[in-house]
Amino acid sequence: MTNPASHVQPAARIDPKLTLGEVALTVRDLDLIAGFYQQVIGLRLLAREGNHAVLGTPDGHPLVTLRSDPEAPSPARNATGLYHLAIAFPARADLARWIQHASGLNLRIGQNDHKTHEAFYLNDPDGNGIEIYVDWPREQWPFKDGKITSPDSEPINIQSLLGTLTANDAGWTGAPIGTRMGHVHLKMSDPAATRDFFGDVLGMNITADIMQAVFAAAGDYHHHVGNNAWHSRGGPTPPQGALGLRHYTIELSSSTELDAVITRLKNAGGTVRETPAGIVTTDPSGNRVLLRAAPSTAQSALDALDNATTA
Repeated sequence: MTNPASHVQPAARIDPKLTLGEVALTVRDLDLIAGFYQQVIGLRLLAREGNHAVLGTPDGHPLVTLRSDPEAPSPARNATGLYHLAIAFPARADLARWIQHASGLNLRIGQNDHKTHEAFYLNDPDGNGIEIYVDWPREQWPFKDGKITSPDSEPINIQSLLGTLTANDAGWTGAPIGTRMGHVHLKMSDPAATRDFFGDVLGMNITADIMQAVFAAAGDYHHHVGNNAWHSRGGPTPPQGALGLRHYTIELSSSTELDAVITRLKNAGGTVRETPAGIVTTDPSGNRVLLRAAPSTAQSALDALDNATTA
């Protein structure tokens, strides 16, 4: 991406103090996928009930939730949905420990230094994309006027990354406290409608909009939600319960902020559904978003696996 397109932003902006909660997936084999996120990614099993599982950080913050259905249909090749979920570690040394750990597991792993963050890429056994990354210091980001000005990437300097570890480093012991869902990258069908939804309706800043990709962020982050139409432009929404993305979660800073977002959604004619798990809406590509005014818990994440669906 180069020279992100400018876009007129509305006066109402989403509070930059938001965080992302869990990404919920429909899977066919709960034991297989839950085991992968524990063994490979280092998440903890926070809760399991029947065909539901919640995985997250050692201090109990959910990051990935799973609902199994052995008969779940596969989405069409050009369908919208999840491109990848992106788990951010708090420090470069954590990323170094993880890649040392992952390199011995016979995985296919890609990588890029995006200048805003260093990222490794892989898939879970169902083909869901995963990014594992750490942010560079913000003062180094190639940003100007809230836009990514140099989106070109280069290979990660692995020697420099591993150099963050001391000779007596304890090694990988799992995802550390401070690990978070850094961003979610989605497959979209309509770039213009997606830009308007995240910019004008949700009130995020559009940090990049070029080459069929739209990046949106609260405040001055590089992106909380990415979207691309590289293989899904004009594509269908998967049927409810299909393999892959069920919903992703935005944790807003307060009930007042949630009310403001709901108002903008209703004024734009968007779908707004109140559930015990939170407010559910969908973006123009049919990707389901769960909005909460409080951090997710293991129990709320379990509840959302069944409740965060649209009528």
